[in-house]
Amino acid sequence: MFRRVSVAGILTLAALCFANSAAAGMSSENVVVVVNGDSTVSRTIANHYIDARKIPTKNVVVLSDVPGGLEIDLESFRERILKPLLAEIDARGISTRVRVIAYSADFPTAVKIPSHCEKLTDPTAKRYQLPVASITGLTYFYRYVLADDPGYLSFAANLYARGKFERHFLNPFAGDKKAEFEQATALLKDEKYAEAAVIWRKLHEEHPETMPALALRAAEAYSLDGQAESAVEMIRAALKAGWRSSSYLTETPALEKHLSDPQIQTSLPYLDDSPIAWQGPQAFASNVGWTLTGSPVAIKDGGIPYLCSCSLAVVHPGGSTLSDAVRVLLRASKGDRTFPRARFAFSTTADVRSKTRYPGIADTVVYLQENGFETEVFNSVVPSKEGAVAGLMLGTSTADVMAKPWILVRGSIAENLTSFGAAFGNRSQTKLTAFLSAGAAMSSGTVTEPYSLQFKFPTPMLYGYYAQGLSAIESFYQSVASPYQLLIVGDPLAQPFAKAPDELVQSAFVSEGKRRLRIERRSMRLKVPKSRAASMELSIDDRIFQVVPLTGTVDVKTVEINWPDNTSGIYDVRATLIGLDRTEPRVTFVSEVDVDGNHPAPTATITKPRSDADGFGNDGSNATAIQVDLECPGADRIELHHLGISVATVDSDQGTATIPTKTLGGGPLRFRPIAFFGDKKVRGKILVDQLQPLK
Repeated sequence: MFRRVSVAGILTLAALCFANSAAAGMSSENVVVVVNGDSTVSRTIANHYIDARKIPTKNVVVLSDVPGGLEIDLESFRERILKPLLAEIDARGISTRVRVIAYSADFPTAVKIPSHCEKLTDPTAKRYQLPVASITGLTYFYRYVLADDPGYLSFAANLYARGKFERHFLNPFAGDKKAEFEQATALLKDEKYAEAAVIWRKLHEEHPETMPALALRAAEAYSLDGQAESAVEMIRAALKAGWRSSSYLTETPALEKHLSDPQIQTSLPYLDDSPIAWQGPQAFASNVGWTLTGSPVAIKDGGIPYLCSCSLAVVHPGGSTLSDAVRVLLRASKGDRTFPRARFAFSTTADVRSKTRYPGIADTVVYLQENGFETEVFNSVVPSKEGAVAGLMLGTSTADVMAKPWILVRGSIAENLTSFGAAFGNRSQTKLTAFLSAGAAMSSGTVTEPYSLQFKFPTPMLYGYYAQGLSAIESFYQSVASPYQLLIVGDPLAQPFAKAPDELVQSAFVSEGKRRLRIERRSMRLKVPKSRAASMELSIDDRIFQVVPLTGTVDVKTVEINWPDNTSGIYDVRATLIGLDRTEPRVTFVSEVDVDGNHPAPTATITKPRSDADGFGNDGSNATAIQVDLECPGADRIELHHLGISVATVDSDQGTATIPTKTLGGGPLRFRPIAFFGDKKVRGKILVDQLQPLK
């Protein structure tokens, strides 16, 4: 079946970004890469990552006047990095889809926050929450930083983090609603089931698209009161609101007896049957807030919003070399949906660094094994067993992770609980970058003394969530209750276990008859774990145009978009399939489409490429200029843009431009020609100056 829609006026209407777009998950359009424009090292890391991950140009923000060194003060971070970054994101109209802020190299890693620590009144917090934060932690808590609020110093400030399963049923409210919830709990205890059900139902109906646990509480109370029809109705409501655990439904007698309902039976195969010791994985979204129960709710209803954040690399004498940092990111980008046959390994030594995470290991091992993954618990600093490792959890001050009989597979996560894993000015202790060099896609460490406190480090369930299909960045923030000191480094999009739809999406322009864009899906029949496509998110020139539901009775294989007549040039079309799995896996297909308009698209051809810029370790600072022939018949002038910034102009419809490249960094350089016909802009295809990756 095909569906046809119209996009008249798409070029100017920001309102085409639908409010009900795909809510969560991670793919390239959700990542903003932040570049230190004064650093060729920062540009080089960004150039490689942008090319490998097909990051949209609009998602690349180049900042100038970035403070140097590893450590800066809070005011400098807020005024010279965070505010300009967020302002640029807002100005570009991409704030609704941004979920990750990824800093390239040559940004400070630590931020001094004494003014916030001085505001603490709790003596325990004052003792353990030291006045140094990581740049990624403070970016995650951006709302607090902008408000000059030290609330992020709470031991459980990250409400997105998962907890024990019973957390689903905590009271998420304040004020009058909190009192109503407590009243319903008391009524249930007094066996006044019908009265309790009415209150919980009312609370759920005030939040019908979130907080599914409220609907389940109502369902249980109705069931205990003998109101089977109402119990079924509320189970359906819970599923519609996002309840994902089939284990809880089947293991709760008051609910299990109602699961024969046909609508509920249809949903059960798509639910998670993992053990219910811990809350299951939850895809991340930044345009919602999070509650005490870990549920997403509207920000206007009191939810706390966050922005996932990481550093792509730390190039420093105490961290990675430029060459190694590039290799880490390129290797990680090739591991998605590979489902490696590898184990998850956990250290259990007598070291307090290891003992701190003992309590969560047993639950995680059961969780992984129940989901078909091999695990290893070893009583040594590092494993001695040979073979492939997809996840490695250590607790030691120093570890040799290079001379080893085991290997970290592409897309693996490895991290260590110790004091100075991200204190790169301190040469003691093994740095997180050692794990990246050993093969991990992402790792983490604290920027100052955190003490051996579990809430400052990932719980072992980090690996359970990763194995279930979340991206690396989601898995980290799912498992750290107080990440303000934790520096997270690597590829945020790494997701070797993501059960994305196994489909290919192709876009083409049809000019016969009525002009239209045709987008077609077809199965690739891959023999890997996967999920059905729940929806397809369509973006044109980096603006979400439509989200097409794909779970109805008729499977939409082709979408045709009626195209305006007064358009010319190349348009970027992104089609993202979102899987039906609870982790909301996303896979994106990018096309450049010529809409065959009245004006020709400009072309750019490299006639003299760069030299002296080959190799992963080359930052391009010695590179020669490149020459590019630009042509567009009838154009008044042609500009050549790099990352959205004009770097050359030809004041006619053809000519040769010479572009100095020494300040643009090494690695692939992405250019786009733009022709001007009066006030009308016409874009051409992206041109990449791709060099050979010499050692």
